[in-house]
Formats: sequence, C-alpha cells, structure tokens
Amino acid sequence: MNIVCAKNILNGAITPALSTVSNKNTNKALEGLLITANQDDGTLVICSYDTEKGVKVTVSGENVQINESGKIILNAEKFASIVKNLPDGNVSIIVDDKLTAKIKSNKSEFTLQVLDGEDFPLIPELKGEKNFTVSRKILKNMIASTLFSVAVNNSRPALNGALFEIKNNKISVVSVDGNRLSLKRSFEGLTLNEGLDLNFIVPGKSLAELLKLIGEDDKPAVIELTNKHVIISFDNIIFFSRLIEGEFLDYSKVIKINPKTTVVVKTKIFLESVERAAVLTDDKTKTMIKLNFNKEEININNRDEAGILRINAESSAGKAQDECDIDIYGDDILIGFNSRYLAEALRAVKEEQIQLKLESPTKSMLIMSYDKNKRVDDMDIGNCKFLYLVLPIRLKD
Repeated sequence: MNIVCAKNILNGAITPALSTVSNKNTNKALEGLLITANQDDGTLVICSYDTEKGVKVTVSGENVQINESGKIILNAEKFASIVKNLPDGNVSIIVDDKLTAKIKSNKSEFTLQVLDGEDFPLIPELKGEKNFTVSRKILKNMIASTLFSVAVNNSRPALNGALFEIKNNKISVVSVDGNRLSLKRSFEGLTLNEGLDLNFIVPGKSLAELLKLIGEDDKPAVIELTNKHVIISFDNIIFFSRLIEGEFLDYSKVIKINPKTTVVVKTKIFLESVERAAVLTDDKTKTMIKLNFNKEEININNRDEAGILRINAESSAGKAQDECDIDIYGDDILIGFNSRYLAEALRAVKEEQIQLKLESPTKSMLIMSYDKNKRVDDMDIGNCKFLYLVLPIRLKD
C-alpha cells in the first residue's frame, strides 16, 4: 500500500470510525481500523467493526492519492493519536511486504507494525432489501428522546434496544426499561415506499454511538434493512448494527389508562422544580420526590381549573419544597416518583407545555404533548407526537 492523504481528510475519516472499535479484545484485529486503498477508483475506505456494530467511511478526490492498492489493519488508538498529532499537510502511508507501515508528514515519521487486512472480521453485506429515508435532524431527535429509557442487561433481550415502527406514513421509536416507557413519533421528514409497514429493534449501545455521528442538519439519512442488520448511510459514512431478534413489549396495552386527573403545566418550570427538590434525594436509599396536585380554592382570576403543584423531598440530608402553577382537571392527587426517572423524561420534551394523565398513586403517570385547541380529555394516543410513562414509587401510609 502506498497512499498520500491530506491530514484533515484522514483525521475526519478516522474520528467517526473510532466509535465502533472494540477495546481490549483478544482478537487484535478488532482493536484496529481496516484501511483499504483502491487505486482503480481512487477511494480510501476506513472501517471499524466490533462484531455488533460498525462504521465505514469513504474518502476520495484531489486530496486523496492512491499510488498502490492495499488492505491493512492499523491499531486504532495508536493510528488516531499519530495522525492527530502530525503537522498539517499531507500524510503518506507506505506499507512494505513485512507489514511495516511508515507514516510520514513533513519531518515527522512513525513506524508501526500492521496486520494483514484479510484478518479483519467479515463485514455484513451493506445493502438491504427494504429502505426508506428520514431527516437526520428528526432521526437524532427521536433517538435522543427515547435512548435514556432503553433497558440495560434486561432478561428480555428485546428491551435492551429501541423499537422502530414504520406504519401509515409515520415513524415511531419506543423504549421500555421496566420503570418508564418512552415514545417519540414523527409525521414528517420521511420518504417511504407506498404501503411500507415494518418494525425492527436496534440495540441501545448502537443507538448511543449513532447519536454522536448523525449530525444536526435536515439532510436525509438512508436506512436499509437486511434480515439481521440495519444500515444507516449519510454523507460519506455508513453506520451498521445487528438487530435484536424477538418480540418487543406490546406497548399499546401498557399506555392504556383511565385518568381521573389531567394536569397542564409548563415543561421548563416543572422540570426546574423537580431538579431543585431532587438535590436532597438519595438514589442509594431510594428516597423520592412527592408530587401533590391540588386545586386552588381561591385564585385571582377565579378560574375553576387553576391549581398548584407542591413538590417535596426528604432525606437524611434535609427537606426540600417547591411549587409551580398548574391547570388541573379532575381529582386532587398525591403521588411519588424517582426524581431521576421523572427528570429524564421532562428533559426529553421540547414543547413549552405538557399534559399529565394520572389515574391513581399506584399507577404510572402519562406525560403527553398538549394542544390548546383540543379538549384535555382527548386521549388521541395514536397520533400524539410523544409520550412518556413513568412508574411511581408507592407512598408509605
């Protein structure tokens, strides 16, 4: 192999590939980057793969010169550090028959032993039978809004990932960890084949890495599916991951509640009150925050729905109390929650106001999008933009 590549181009290709390198593996090839240079088409491909997920980055053009084709494996950590610290300009990589690589830039030179590219694990076929496109901005938002409630090491493997559903020209992402459920839905930014109806489960660890790579713009990402893998392509990057096999939880049954109380509250004010009270909670002893939803008997504007939410926390460290204004429809209710579970759901909400649906102190609270043009008893769950279900902590008598 003999190549010359601009440092910024090479570094830009290495960085995303580092996200799926396997660390401290007995197979040294998995700790490396597969570098493939093709003189015929002038492409340089950098790939990483930990047998669960992988990244393939392709670069070409006037800043990439392939003098001799080749395929090698370079230790990812060392190679990335070398390139990052080289002076600006062109970087040359020459590999001899003894699998010794000389990496040079200006007056700097490094020598590394490499592995034969044929020792790299077999990469799955990166072409799917079914495909669709979605805005990268929307995809990133959907993942970020649900990733926090993906289960970790759950005995039901399917819950260790997020469910993607494509149906009726909309995409939904759902995650469940036993204490909360998250659902995010989009009706825009999609390009689908007519009648496309499918679902698949992507591991949480794969989604966490994809989240770092996907970017913020509205450019489309192409998503393809094989029987065992999902392939997501954007710019010059291909991210791929195995799928989790098995049946996901029938979440539509879980979110069916018969609310006795509906509360409308400003998201930011509610979250800030929860975070303040949470300062004195303790996860180790499972102390909670208590939410006391009440109507205001006397209020300035004489509004029947005017209410107040009192948030209390108590631990060995002390006590905390906070309040925020609400609109409340139905019964007063006192309920307790793990503050972290509740705060994570509220942080994922991007809308100014939300509605809370409560049935009893022992049943999950439903957090939904709020539309001031709809009645508060309108439970159109099938078309809501998002919802979060948070399991309460039983209050002591």
